[in-house]
Amino acid sequence: MTIHVTARFTARSDTIDALRTILVALVEPIRNDPGCIRCNLVANVADPAEMTFIEEWHSQAALDQHLAEAFVKAAVAEAEPLLAGPLDFRVHTPC
Repeated sequence: MTIHVTARFTARSDTIDALRTILVALVEPIRNDPGCIRCNLVANVADPAEMTFIEEWHSQAALDQHLAEAFVKAAVAEAEPLLAGPLDFRVHTPC
């Protein structure tokens, strides 16, 4: 069974561009991770401070391996001070 992830980042109004730069740089490395089926970064049309990764993974193990990678941890640590609130990370399975 595949695993779907949404990871919503909401920047402070003065950090939108900086956060976008960090997140856009993650897209290709994530897509190249073993187990990644798809990874898209989208922005909320009504609120440009809100950017969300929508990902699909082959398994929970593949997602766990991805989340343990140094580049992911470093990017999240770099992004956290730019956020207006906590990262909203959710894992979903097909119904």
